[in-house]
Amino acid sequence: MHQIESILAQNEKYRLDDPIPTGSQIDQAELSLRTEMKSWYRDFVRLGGLNDLRFSAEILSPQELVENQRYIDSRAYVAFASNGCGDLFCWSVCESPAIFFWDHETSQFTEDALDFVTWLERNRF
Repeated sequence: MHQIESILAQNEKYRLDDPIPTGSQIDQAELSLRTEMKSWYRDFVRLGGLNDLRFSAEILSPQELVENQRYIDSRAYVAFASNGCGDLFCWSVCESPAIFFWDHETSQFTEDALDFVTWLERNRF
């Protein structure tokens, strides 16, 4: 079983029945952002992760990725989650698997987790 699928399979009763974004919605966001989506983001969305209520950060839909990009002053990162206080969690558009925290007060990026699965496990309650 895929690691993301395994994490999401725990406590499935905490999921909304909202529609799962389509591949074309992800593709459209990818075109708007002018960067390729990470495969783990596509897997997470496809597996219904956006409807999971058991995360301490709000993971953004494809459209929200595009909307939240305006806050980040760098094309080197894509924001994929929010802590609800104005700060964002991002992936790097380069090959790095690391997850970065963007502080809205300082506009600084700091490494938050080695990869998405590690970040996901840490932000699940």
